[in-house]
Amino acid sequence: MRNKIILSLAALAFAGSSFAASDAPSGYTKCAQNTGATCAVSGTRNVALGKSGSFVYAVKTGNFACSSSAFPSNSYASSAWCSVGAATTSSSSSSSSSSSSSSSSSSSGSSSSSSSSSSSSGGSTGTINMTIPSATATVTNPGTTTIPAGTSKSYGNQRIGVKNSKNCTSEGQIPVFILEEGATLKDVIIAGGLPGSDGVHCKGSCTIQNVYWEDTCEDAASNLGAGATMTVKNVIIAGATDKALQHNSKNSTTVIQDSYIVDTGKVWRSCGNCTNNGGPRKLTMTNVKVGKAGSIAGANGNYGDVVTIRKLQIKGYKSGSPAVCVEYKGIEKNGSAESPKIGEKWNTSVCNVSTSDVTAY
Repeated sequence: MRNKIILSLAALAFAGSSFAASDAPSGYTKCAQNTGATCAVSGTRNVALGKSGSFVYAVKTGNFACSSSAFPSNSYASSAWCSVGAATTSSSSSSSSSSSSSSSSSSSGSSSSSSSSSSSSGGSTGTINMTIPSATATVTNPGTTTIPAGTSKSYGNQRIGVKNSKNCTSEGQIPVFILEEGATLKDVIIAGGLPGSDGVHCKGSCTIQNVYWEDTCEDAASNLGAGATMTVKNVIIAGATDKALQHNSKNSTTVIQDSYIVDTGKVWRSCGNCTNNGGPRKLTMTNVKVGKAGSIAGANGNYGDVVTIRKLQIKGYKSGSPAVCVEYKGIEKNGSAESPKIGEKWNTSVCNVSTSDVTAY
């Protein structure tokens, strides 16, 4: 994992140097400075705001005013420039804009495969993509980007990171994105290593779709909205040393479907030792492929957690390796105390999964 992080950082450094002398990303055309002047845009375009190689991005349809409020960061002075990329569509899973950073980092390359797994029975909604797309641009934002309640944001497969003052083993890192109630995040590559920080935080019911983590620093996505449902679909999580999906909020649900988890300690874990801990927390996993994991799901039986798994494929799977559904006893936060492990379970009120739901590939 350390080598993957180092390689990802090297890729980011290279991409950053390619923009160093420019006030517009490669392939973009400057249209106005950050003074509220109008940029004339035909159709739907990827647009950027920045200077001296540092940019934030948005998707705009038609003319727009070049101002910081039009972008996910307001940290740029009036000397920054708005620029326009090639034509695209906001619903596309990839952007037609180009930059010299468009080649993905070596960590994404290590997780790529030319194959995919098609759905073949009920409960699945599509194929499993096993290839992280090439990044259309690379940007490291100065702080977390918030997707407002009830809105959907597509990034056209840009690689997005955040400035991170901690190391990847530290708790309490800031997320790259916060999703408010009803928000949707689509078509984005979460940068590998330190810029990937704590991935995505869902503060309410949210949807995470066509999102790709090159190499998770802390957790890929965290369910933090009480009573909410975090839906994760058509994603690739290339590496997570600890957990891919963290579930802290009570009376809430995590849904993951049609996704590929390449390498992780745990795919999903209900918080074992949170402050004011409790439940229930529920996981529904359908049509998911896992390359390597310490375990698949960890649930707190004493808090009423329920794990439901259907159509799970694990590379080289043999009974017990890895454990599929592990029951724990959740506890209140008490220093460094960990919740006691009870063990792997099948066909119980906590672990709604049968051996026939799990196959090797």
